[in-house]
Amino acid sequence: MVSTYQVKNEQKKAIGSDDEFNDAINDINRNFAEKKAMASAQQTGFPYIDIQNAIINPDLALKINLEDAKKSLALPFFVIGKKMRIAVVDPEKKETKEYLEKIKKDNYQVQVNLCSQLGLLKKIEYIHSIQPSKDEIIENKNAEIDIKSYEEEIKNLQSLEQEAEQITAQEALNRIFVGALRTEASDIHFQPEESQVVIRFRIDGVLQKIISLEKKVGHSITDQLKYESKLRLNIENLPQDGRTDFLASDRKIDLRVSTLPTEYGESIVCRLLDSEKKIHDFEELGFTNKTLTELKQATSLRSGMILVTGPTGSGKTTTLYTILGKLNSEELKIATLENPIEYHLKNIVQSQIDEDHEYTFADGIKALLRQDPDVLMVGEIRDKKTAVAAAQSAMTGHVVLSTLHTNSAVEAIPRLLDLDIKPFVLASSLNLVVAQRLIRRPCLQCSKKVKPNEQQIKFIKNQLSEIKKRNNTIKSEVPDFLWETHGCLACCHSGYRGQIVIAESFQIDEKIRNLIIAGTPASTITNHARKSQGMISFAEDGLLKVCDGLSTLEEVIRITDLKINS
Repeated sequence: MVSTYQVKNEQKKAIGSDDEFNDAINDINRNFAEKKAMASAQQTGFPYIDIQNAIINPDLALKINLEDAKKSLALPFFVIGKKMRIAVVDPEKKETKEYLEKIKKDNYQVQVNLCSQLGLLKKIEYIHSIQPSKDEIIENKNAEIDIKSYEEEIKNLQSLEQEAEQITAQEALNRIFVGALRTEASDIHFQPEESQVVIRFRIDGVLQKIISLEKKVGHSITDQLKYESKLRLNIENLPQDGRTDFLASDRKIDLRVSTLPTEYGESIVCRLLDSEKKIHDFEELGFTNKTLTELKQATSLRSGMILVTGPTGSGKTTTLYTILGKLNSEELKIATLENPIEYHLKNIVQSQIDEDHEYTFADGIKALLRQDPDVLMVGEIRDKKTAVAAAQSAMTGHVVLSTLHTNSAVEAIPRLLDLDIKPFVLASSLNLVVAQRLIRRPCLQCSKKVKPNEQQIKFIKNQLSEIKKRNNTIKSEVPDFLWETHGCLACCHSGYRGQIVIAESFQIDEKIRNLIIAGTPASTITNHARKSQGMISFAEDGLLKVCDGLSTLEEVIRITDLKINS
């Protein structure tokens, strides 16, 4: 009779080395275990999963409590939104039932899949090998990002190009978020191309390329972003909008996420919204001279409309919040309608517009008026109902603050008339219009002072003379130096760091009220505001900033219609 030992010994000789023999035995045992699990699944009606070979998202794998998984013999392997698939060995096991109930209490819809115990334990062993230590988890982010721990990576984000394939999509995304925060970017752009995904930051209003990632890696990161933003991963041919957030040094940073289908995949843009950002003074924002005076006067109004106009990204909302900060007191009831809420203010009622559920700005104004407000901020006037409701509120004893998209201050008047506000209502309700844009400040670490040439001196001198003829409060003089920008690490090699406002503004005086009612062209109103009120244009305000050493001629020329005659 042949012994079991002899059979195994003969098998071993046939197969070869000890390792090969052990691998063969393991394969036999594994195949047997999987067939047994598959048969059990067919009998009980549960779907079967070969968990050892199943692909688990690395970001999910990092979050699994392996001690609980071992004890309960249950392992989550797929999550999308609040739907979770879990591999289990025995759904009737006490510890397994307790584990599943715990997951369901977190509002997850659970689908159970049967697997073999051998495959489950092998998968747990693998996940343990890729999970970081407790110290590494604290340093990574999971609950919070520590900016200082990423400082070196942020200084040179290009390192992510080499490391992206070795780290999880979530960690790569975290580093991009922190990099954007450290460089004070307002937006992050994920732009797909034929063979790569380009990541760009909008810093001080200008897009700058940061890194390029191999297409597969880039798509993995954008899929993670869509998942965190609660967007549908299986939808790539339609635009989607979502929101997410992250923590950085105890600061919560919200992100507004927008996707757009393109030829090579989805273009995704994230707008960073720092809800704990400090509210500035008007002077810190860059307001000077006539506009500064008018804004300060506006904070003592008890009725009327104040409009801030300008293109997207020109700082309109920040200016409105600054006005609100000056108006905020225990004696006044202040309410806002916003989409989204960008800053959280104490003592102020803030309401989030939700157009998907038919809660619009116009509906919000009607509702808020029943809340007995003194001051009402409407995030944006963009349709007829909102415009009329805002103007009527200003006429009935409320201070109304809002924004509008126009290229100049005076263009707000024909724009509001186009939105069906009657001329006499507009003339009676409107008090102040401020139009603004942002220009960049030179980086003080790399910019150099240079003497202006004769052409520049002559041009600036002539411009200042014309401005002072209309407005004798201007004190600026021809500067002794101009800034010459270069570029360094501190400014991402742009030569600029930080932004300030350039603005033009006018008040609605008796003459302008009559001009509005008479249907006078905007050009006539502009001429009156310049001659009688000393209104300063964008280009002129920018030139005054150059004279005060706050920006460069090149930057003002880039943003405005300022031209130096050759």
